[in-house]
Amino acid sequence: MKNLIILFSCFLIYSFGYCQIIKDVDEVSPFHEDLAAIKKGDQWGFINKEGVKVIDFRNDLVSTTDEHFFDENGLRSVAYPLFKNGRCLTRKLIDGVYNYGYIDKTGKEVIAAQYLNATNFYNGYGIVIKFAKNVVGKNEVLGKQIVSYKLEEYIIDVSGKLVKYLDNARNCSPSKIKNNMPPVFYSKFIAPHMIAVKSSENEKWNIYQF
Repeated sequence: MKNLIILFSCFLIYSFGYCQIIKDVDEVSPFHEDLAAIKKGDQWGFINKEGVKVIDFRNDLVSTTDEHFFDENGLRSVAYPLFKNGRCLTRKLIDGVYNYGYIDKTGKEVIAAQYLNATNFYNGYGIVIKFAKNVVGKNEVLGKQIVSYKLEEYIIDVSGKLVKYLDNARNCSPSKIKNNMPPVFYSKFIAPHMIAVKSSENEKWNIYQF
């Protein structure tokens, strides 16, 4: 009986105007892959084209902040989370550093938060940055290993499989990684199955197919 009353109320409202389905949100994004991001406070969620909230408000969704990101009218867009190839970026604070991963359209984590930075997917592929730890020697006096850290970039597919190592590793101390400033990418997709990679040695670009 209660459901019938609600349905009848919506019918009356629709007859004279519209039926409110979502209220009091701070931001609403355009639809991407049939889902739109909505913001309340400092949390984001997603609704489908029927107005049903399919992913509840949460604080781990990553807003797209690419300087080249524009809305459907060609205007600079407010940053918001979005799905690309069925994946949305997330981040988790682990040992004082944000690690990035991905969820699917049900909100389930499908690629664990393990990268120092990650891109949205493009034609089925994303770029991620990982720390590589290498033991380069041993301090005999202190009895400790001498360790070198490098940032390494990889191409991954939507399952999280490493597809290609990008030969542009650069030295980086863990202490230099800041939560609000993840390491920048030295590579970018320029076409399907084509990527430009900046050399860490001479700052020149090399182009690869994969």
